[in-house]
Amino acid sequence: MVAYASKHGSTEKIARWIGKEIRGNVDVLDVEQIQNINYDYVVLGTPIYEHKPLPSMSQFVEKNSDQLKNKSKSVFVVASDNEIRSKREENIRAFTKIIPGEVNQAAVFAGEVNEQELNQQEEQSVNSYMNSISKPVGSYSKLNEKKCREFGKSLNRFM
Repeated sequence: MVAYASKHGSTEKIARWIGKEIRGNVDVLDVEQIQNINYDYVVLGTPIYEHKPLPSMSQFVEKNSDQLKNKSKSVFVVASDNEIRSKREENIRAFTKIIPGEVNQAAVFAGEVNEQELNQQEEQSVNSYMNSISKPVGSYSKLNEKKCREFGKSLNRFM
């Protein structure tokens, strides 16, 4: 199962690409729709906002902590600040620190921002971040389907 939380759609796209590369019958589900986690392997994905996973993912992990603890699992995060290695590691840690048990593999992917979908607080946060790294402010897409699918293929060794 690939379980994701997505606010504007990037994480869902990435989850679907990953799911297509995992051998066997793979369910790709929004965490808000999951009834049980009776799966041999679980992949969890969330965007990172303000150095935290989405609340829906945090709630899912907390609610299913006992089951997740002994599951084989991998994780991915979607974050805009993934160009610097230390930032990638920081974003992964923001998620893995709430995950019970061992995580087999983790990855960070860039997403996309459509300025028209952002609320005022999100727009201010994105603009502030982009200004801090001297990048142009506005909508952008850094989705990399090939990289996401490669991550999905790499998970087959854990199945």
